[in-house]
Amino acid sequence: MIMRAAFLLFFILISPALASENVAGEVEAITAISLPVNSVTIYPDGLVTMKRNGTMEVTEGVHEFAIDVPSLASEESILLWVSDANIEKIVYESMPIYTINVSSTGQHEFVLSYLMYDSAYWWPRYSLELEENTLLISAIAVVENYCDEDLNNIQIKLVTGLTPAIETGYLYDLLSNLLAEEAAYDYRTEGEYAKTPAPAEYAPSYEISEKPATGELETLFIFEIVGRNDLEMDSRVGLPLFEEETSIDRIYTWDADVRIEGPVIEEIEVNNTMNVPWPAGSALLYRNGEYVSSISIPYTPVGSEESIVVGPSADIEVSKELLDYNVTERFMNETVNSTQVIKETTETWKYQLKMTSETDKAAKIEVTDSRPMDAVLLEISPEPKEITATTMKWELSLEPREETLIGYSYKIVTTETMK
Repeated sequence: MIMRAAFLLFFILISPALASENVAGEVEAITAISLPVNSVTIYPDGLVTMKRNGTMEVTEGVHEFAIDVPSLASEESILLWVSDANIEKIVYESMPIYTINVSSTGQHEFVLSYLMYDSAYWWPRYSLELEENTLLISAIAVVENYCDEDLNNIQIKLVTGLTPAIETGYLYDLLSNLLAEEAAYDYRTEGEYAKTPAPAEYAPSYEISEKPATGELETLFIFEIVGRNDLEMDSRVGLPLFEEETSIDRIYTWDADVRIEGPVIEEIEVNNTMNVPWPAGSALLYRNGEYVSSISIPYTPVGSEESIVVGPSADIEVSKELLDYNVTERFMNETVNSTQVIKETTETWKYQLKMTSETDKAAKIEVTDSRPMDAVLLEISPEPKEITATTMKWELSLEPREETLIGYSYKIVTTETMK
């Protein structure tokens, strides 16, 4: 619920004759207004959208309002909206002066929005608890405030995704989308506001209709932090972002060409079944309550699957062994203007890859190995799932405590002219 705002009102009389009555079309006085902050939208790179609002009793007719705007505000991004009124002119001075034609006497809402650069930052910080078949993902938002003022009892919105291109027209479109939210607030008696419908736990994603300088549409997701919070100036605070428990699939990987004796690398495949994306950030990984490692979480959209590297694992023992190496030579005569002798050398290699499960559960393992570009495969078992000119890749299932073997051989034939 939006607080009922309090104004700091300063009246500067233009003429004593106008102080006694309000004549339609004439300006009685300039009213300086300082609006309290209602909400702050923070982008990862320091861009901030600030929104201030409140209500005031205003008579019908033309008025001038000097709006108190912080020095850090971007002048070209300042937007003011007043209910049941039209803005006729803006004079940009230290405090922008708005000439406003109010259509009816009564309580009117004032909403001020503007952008500020390098004024606040946020990033996610994850804690991952890995159990046997599940992963508990907890995220907090770390927020820093450099707006040159304490922000108290405000709604905080955090944007994940690319920051929109900064063009004057684009800024107005961006802020207009945010201002449009005010239409969801209905004026109630005694100046109180109630949001209809009730706010969801998280805000929906916004798709900006205009194209930024890159020429591409950008979809930005806005996390709306539940409740109203304080952000002290030049301070850092952590706020709960989300928490989810999700099922996982474990996969072990082994590059036999790089790590002949292992270890295998454990990975988990996680599906984001939430209604919010996972922003990219760092994470502390725990297994059964014990710290394992610090890892990175890539940006994971809603409904997509992501692979998270846990690290080296002792669940599967592996080894690569050269079983046989053989060299044969053959000499051939060749006549090209004169008799020459050609030596043909054939080298043969035979390898065995061994994997032994040390766990009491079934395991999936992806095995890759390499061979020289000019090698010719002779035998290979089992058949790889993928094979290229230099690499082979197998996807295997290991039963508990099972040993599995992969065997292959190849040859390389070279020729040399003998003097």
